[in-house]
Amino acid sequence: MDAKTKRPNMLMNRGQSSCVKGVIIAFVLLGTMTVMCSAAKDYYELLVIERDASTKDIRRAFKKLALKMHPDKNQDDPKAHDKFVEINRAYEVLKDEDLRKKYDRFGEEGLKDQQGQGRWNRYESWQYYKTEFGLYDEDPEVVTLSKTDFEQSVFGEDIWFVNFYSPRCHHCHDLAPIWREFAKEMEGVIRIGAVNCHDDNPLCTAQGVRFFPTLNIYPEKEEYTGARKLDDLMKHALRLVHAEVHSIWTGNFKKVLLAEEHEDQPWVVSYCGAPDGHDGESTEVAHLGCFDTEDQTKLASILNKVVNVGAVDCVASAKLCKKLKIEESTIRFYPTGKKAFSSKSKEFELDEPKRIADEVLKLLPDILTLTDEELQSGRDALKDGKTDEAMVVYFMSGKEDHVIELRKLPYLLKHLTVGKFNCTEHQSLCRELFIGTELPKVALFRKGGAHEFHHGRLFAQDIAAFARQSIDSRLHMLGPDSFPNPVINSGKLWFVDFFSPHCPPCRQMLPQLRKAATLLPDVNFGTVDCTIHNPLCNQNNVRSYPTTIMYNDSKPHMNTGYKTAEEIVDFIEDMLHPTVVDLDPTSFQKRVINRKQEDMWLVDFYAPWCGPCQALLPEWRKLAKKLNGTANVGTIDCVTHGGLCTQQGVRSYPTIRAFPGGRTGNAGRSDYNGWMRDASSIFYWAYNFLPSSVEVVTRSNFREKVLRSKEPWVVDFYMPQCMPCQQYMPEYEQVAKDVSSFVHVGKVDCTQNQNICQQASINYFPSVRIYKGTTKDGISQNWYGEQVDKTPSTLIPYLKQRFRQKLNNSKKAAKDEL
Repeated sequence: MDAKTKRPNMLMNRGQSSCVKGVIIAFVLLGTMTVMCSAAKDYYELLVIERDASTKDIRRAFKKLALKMHPDKNQDDPKAHDKFVEINRAYEVLKDEDLRKKYDRFGEEGLKDQQGQGRWNRYESWQYYKTEFGLYDEDPEVVTLSKTDFEQSVFGEDIWFVNFYSPRCHHCHDLAPIWREFAKEMEGVIRIGAVNCHDDNPLCTAQGVRFFPTLNIYPEKEEYTGARKLDDLMKHALRLVHAEVHSIWTGNFKKVLLAEEHEDQPWVVSYCGAPDGHDGESTEVAHLGCFDTEDQTKLASILNKVVNVGAVDCVASAKLCKKLKIEESTIRFYPTGKKAFSSKSKEFELDEPKRIADEVLKLLPDILTLTDEELQSGRDALKDGKTDEAMVVYFMSGKEDHVIELRKLPYLLKHLTVGKFNCTEHQSLCRELFIGTELPKVALFRKGGAHEFHHGRLFAQDIAAFARQSIDSRLHMLGPDSFPNPVINSGKLWFVDFFSPHCPPCRQMLPQLRKAATLLPDVNFGTVDCTIHNPLCNQNNVRSYPTTIMYNDSKPHMNTGYKTAEEIVDFIEDMLHPTVVDLDPTSFQKRVINRKQEDMWLVDFYAPWCGPCQALLPEWRKLAKKLNGTANVGTIDCVTHGGLCTQQGVRSYPTIRAFPGGRTGNAGRSDYNGWMRDASSIFYWAYNFLPSSVEVVTRSNFREKVLRSKEPWVVDFYMPQCMPCQQYMPEYEQVAKDVSSFVHVGKVDCTQNQNICQQASINYFPSVRIYKGTTKDGISQNWYGEQVDKTPSTLIPYLKQRFRQKLNNSKKAAKDEL
């Protein structure tokens, strides 16, 4: 069977068309074919995971099964290999975001034309899965990143230190215990990540990783080349942190601590050394037992924008320390306000910065506990426009320990109300908000009465960032009371995201949706949480997360997978102003068969039930935009217009066909047989059928046209099947358009003209040569010419400089003609 999906004799539903491993038995009864198909095993069930499992959950589940089911441990079972290949295939598909999307929507049918399936039948030894697989999966402080979430994670506001490793690299295993300890030390200061380059080789290649382990710092993408000891890693990481430690001495103590910009925040001050008893001692001895600079920076980072952090050298500022009755190195906490120093300060014993930070947070005021009436009245006031002050509410079950981290929020969100609400005591209001057992949970209630839930980490900085993004958001949370009615029948344009809060790409796409909503004020944006409103998601045929659907006059347009704000906007614009023409028999006859001489058409013959066809649709829209009017792009639904597809000889889906310009009817039509069905690959293929400004040169005329020409030539030596050659050709056409007035532009197909390419010593493709022109009649130039390794964008100015006199002459001739 070829890479396409064969056209069936009768239509099957999506579940049937997805059956690949099932046995198909056909009976002909009364001229009717009955198809019976036993369903293939579900990949999620094979790995014993939920459909919204994260990549890390998938790896952990597979490892657990691999250690139990590996043929090395089941040598008495003749089916052990087949069983393991089955779960290995499930793992290879579900760990890959693109393959997972195809599988979720179309089952195994969507994987039929996938390259590299042979590797799904290969696996490693049991020992590999035991000792090398998922090196950091059991370390909560180390975030294992993959291509699914890498860019969305590391190119944000946080500082990331990422370890690119291979499980087969012994240096990587040597670094692992240090990296784990480093992650624990840096928790709450910076983010520590890891990428398995054995599983995500394209990602590592894209990040310029050439050896293992490679340590990169983001978002600036700086490679760390220092020593890989814990102290060295920590020192470098702390230099990246932008947290201020105020230097305090006798002359500025009150001025700094009571400054207006600091008066709303308490202080933590570390006192280093004793003011007495150090006569004759070295500075190093005098400062023994101090809270050093690294610890101060770490503490300042953890308490950033919540508590001011200062440092006093009691050896240098002995007078100040004596006045404050400091007798030895210590740390003190001073409350907020100008009367802070009139009250007794709290003193801490020297300890790890994180432990001191926890003790400091315990001294901060607790956030407000809201009653049922207070939360409801606050929501009503926002809905009725009586207040603009949004509320951030932490919903809990009542069983949680005291959440110290949340005490940072009032300092980070000074103009918002911050409170907590007990869902065990007030169940009815939580049920109204569809807050179930998955607690704790944070929500923002904003002006107008709308609210959004935070689906990230329950760190104060993350919650504050969510609140700042969401306070002016146009994103609406939808449920049974608002979706599908009145949303779909409102007559308005809606873009709805169906998601699971457990799915990392879903969580990362929410900020992109908020950004897209600001870019398209005439479009309404909503979200449906499929873990809460599963029936709504099933009704809308949502099979993977995230799935977005645009409803335009109730007509749905579906898209799947993570999208940036720009991609979301592009999708909506494509739907509102289509660049792809939906053809029917009448329009196909009029516009394609009876096309104008200058028109070229690219037509996708597809079936809606066909997985590869659905996967092609977004690429087909990209192709239309890429061609930008140089060719017309259309689609024909072969289920609706079966007669037309039969007449056109379409036997498999999708069939991509070019109808070149300069001809009519089916003359010159050509089918795309490339393996890759992405916009770029089809674009390069299609360019072969467009009118060309580049002259074709062959072995019959190369000597006369080029070598004996007095005019300069630039020639591209290429091979049609060479992908770089295909990618170069559209840009080379632009070269021809820009320089044809003073330089001849040609191309030589080296598969058809091997002797020319051999004589010119062409050893890679594409190769571009310049022939400057002969000076005497009948005298040939050197076959080699001048090799130019330049991109088309740099080739044009080079030719203009190289043949400046020719260019000036052509300009003068054009001017004289005018």
